[in-house]
Amino acid sequence: MNIGIPTRPMTTSVLPGPGVMLRVPALIALTLALLLLASCTRKFSVSVNEQVLYDPRPGHVVAVTDPGLQSCINVALRNGALSGADDVQTLACPALEIETLAGIEQLENLRYLDLAGNQLEHLDALRRLRRLSSVNAPNNDLNDISGLLAVPSLTSAVLTGNPRIPCQQLDALAQRLAQNLLRPTQCLD
Repeated sequence: MNIGIPTRPMTTSVLPGPGVMLRVPALIALTLALLLLASCTRKFSVSVNEQVLYDPRPGHVVAVTDPGLQSCINVALRNGALSGADDVQTLACPALEIETLAGIEQLENLRYLDLAGNQLEHLDALRRLRRLSSVNAPNNDLNDISGLLAVPSLTSAVLTGNPRIPCQQLDALAQRLAQNLLRPTQCLD
């Protein structure tokens, strides 16, 4: 017997309940937290105006006072896939407005150094580099190269375009290097 009560089929709701709605933001928050924690395990360096302020990577800490030289060293370490200062044997730093080489002595195994077109007045810091064999420093503001005279391993140097270098210093260096020294024109006798 049919009483006339309309019947509807039972349906289940496809909308999540309140418990599930709270789990989605929690899951998103947990994912973000895990990503942040994962990024905290990566080592990074902090630089301002190409001056390294913080670098926790072992062996990568080479801090010098000149920002141009610091940038050059950082690039050499990064691009050369070098593990530290002891691995740097070649350094090319042309036209970076470098004014001082203070701190370069940390690169104890440096053999070749290109400083062309910078603003250096002296090369005193090079005297501590016992393995340095070649220096390319044309077109700077050099007025003293006594630092080069103290490097026993030096076999060649290019110093053209530096008219203020005393001829006596160039003569002393020429006795050691002979034709492996390219000197400024004002001291060519």
